[in-house]
Amino acid sequence: MAVADHLELFRMAFPWDNLATTQKAGIDPEAPARADPDEPRPPAFRLALVELVRHYRARLALGCILDLSEAFGYYGIFALLSIVVLPEVNYTDAEIPFFFILGNVGAVVGGVAMTLAFDRIGRRWTVGIYYALAGASVGGLAAATATGSKVWVLVAFMVANAFATGAWTAAYPTFTELFPTHLRAAGIGVSVAVGRLGAAYGTLYLPSIAADIGPTPSYLLIVAFWALGVAAIVVWTMTGGVDGARKPLAAVSSLSSRTTARASVPAEQ
Repeated sequence: MAVADHLELFRMAFPWDNLATTQKAGIDPEAPARADPDEPRPPAFRLALVELVRHYRARLALGCILDLSEAFGYYGIFALLSIVVLPEVNYTDAEIPFFFILGNVGAVVGGVAMTLAFDRIGRRWTVGIYYALAGASVGGLAAATATGSKVWVLVAFMVANAFATGAWTAAYPTFTELFPTHLRAAGIGVSVAVGRLGAAYGTLYLPSIAADIGPTPSYLLIVAFWALGVAAIVVWTMTGGVDGARKPLAAVSSLSSRTTARASVPAEQ
């Protein structure tokens, strides 16, 4: 087969990368996207923040707390691994790369399992369960470290990474779809910015706490942050917060969805 034939097959297999194909279909790739006439234009960030605080404060608070909780919890686990866990069980430099590779196998399993449950049992249940299990798995990691067994520590890390990954991958789409289109970028940006504070301070101060007063307070602090996320999603559920499972995005992000959330709870679960 000639080189030209190979190129033609490639263009057919990947038409989105073929300018000629889009033009033949009557699509102008340079044309600006058409805006929904019923959707307001995105305001400046300051105005968007004002509107979020005035009209969507509960959704913004949920996004901030969920992201802060998972960022501190997730990065906190890795901070303690380097300072407390791995030195305690004498993992060598040659073994550590394989330790993290296998740990990320757990992350893949946790993420896939989350996607299977996300629409089946709903956002609120998925987030709450994974955050709770992520917190519990930190206790399992502490118990495994106390045994001094490399095998048990590896298993505990795989489990902790599975639940932590499932938690943060469930949280992001959960709070993302709660914001209306014209405020979504600002809502996500603020939520993630708050979460990055948790990531920064978790990795910065947890090792110092572990070194100064022992690892137990550090473990408990990570568990407390996961519990904060559980509390946030429980409050959201108890106050009638909408669950986006199997709902159109426009219906989820609408303020009127909050008033109908209670009536649709059985269908969501």
